[in-house]
Amino acid sequence: MVEQDAARARTVLGEAARAGGRTTAAGRWWSGYMVLMGLLAFGLIVAVEAFFPSFAARLAATVAWAMAIGLLGTWARSHEVQPRGGFRRLLIAMAAWFGAYLVVIGPVVRWQAGTSLGWWSAAGGVMALPFLVGAWREGRRT
Repeated sequence: MVEQDAARARTVLGEAARAGGRTTAAGRWWSGYMVLMGLLAFGLIVAVEAFFPSFAARLAATVAWAMAIGLLGTWARSHEVQPRGGFRRLLIAMAAWFGAYLVVIGPVVRWQAGTSLGWWSAAGGVMALPFLVGAWREGRRT
């Protein structure tokens, strides 16, 4: 009787380990999602600040960016497995990116460099770092 219970316990524990492995594997998409969000954030900054000086072009670029973010978010919600705390980390990265753009880095680069592509590319890269750090941390967790 004890041997049967021990064998059954080993079987159940093995099944649980395999289910945990499948769940972890199903959540590995999140780091790529964070990288894509960072690339879109970088692209918006460079497009709006360096390439499109007119309001209409900036508005069109922002609308295209918002549509891309919406489609990417819809794709993310379609996954059955979401990493624990992933949405919170995404919101933190978005807040850091937006805050840096509005308050810290954006005004300084606009004041010092105007519409210089090199400066805005560097600034956009720095502002996209929270997404890349989130992707790196999520990649280490899985």
